[in-house]
Amino acid sequence: MTRKFKNNFSSGLNTVADQCGKKKQVFFALEVLAATKSDTQTLVLGHIAYHHAKHGKFNSSASAVAKHLAYSINAVKNAFKSLLEPLKDEKEPLLVETPNKSSYSRTLHLNVKHPLGYRLLQSYTQMLNKQQSSHTLRLYPVQLHLFDSKSRYDSRHQHKMLMLQALITSKIKAGKIASRNKRDTYQQSISQLANKLGWAYMTVKSLLETMLEVGLLSVVKEKLKNICKFIFRFKPPVKAKFESLQSPQFATSAPIERYRDPVI
Repeated sequence: MTRKFKNNFSSGLNTVADQCGKKKQVFFALEVLAATKSDTQTLVLGHIAYHHAKHGKFNSSASAVAKHLAYSINAVKNAFKSLLEPLKDEKEPLLVETPNKSSYSRTLHLNVKHPLGYRLLQSYTQMLNKQQSSHTLRLYPVQLHLFDSKSRYDSRHQHKMLMLQALITSKIKAGKIASRNKRDTYQQSISQLANKLGWAYMTVKSLLETMLEVGLLSVVKEKLKNICKFIFRFKPPVKAKFESLQSPQFATSAPIERYRDPVI
């Protein structure tokens, strides 16, 4: 791992300690990630969907969204542009926009004419009202306050990592509620996690490496029938400096090297 990435992530972890109680999160659905094939669009849409469900619309500038989600302004603008256009082989976009001539902000709505847009609005509305139905999409909470990225490559890696962490921790919680013996673990292989998220095997492997390095989860590796699976368990948030954390269990590479393949 590069010194620059270590320093950036250490800064982010120290921010958690310094800003205790200032929780900042965004929710995402795997169905949106599968449809857009973009973690940036997925999180931007999740932010908009939450406010649409809560306030009936979303009225904000790209810079405000970028600040909340820790993305660059250009990344958010590109996400807006893509979400306002129909996905491949579809007639309706996921977002619709109402021009606001009086300011630089824009009024956005989930497009209820789009089947996924309608289900997403329904899911967020039910979440806010603490309800649930068979049509509700599973929403995973991404804890954005766990890092303070200084590099767009680090940001991309860290957003993906926190999405993976959100998926795993939600599965642990669900398993603990459902099991009679209060099981507090979640067992999956890298291939299984990659299939759930639609990401490349090496991307997920790299994300797990970072999660081990910063201590976001406790992980035990097991081999079952020639398949390497990982047993994940909750671990308290790390507040120590990055250099004092345990050594990683896998070899790591610089964040920029993890994303040379454009299809990831």
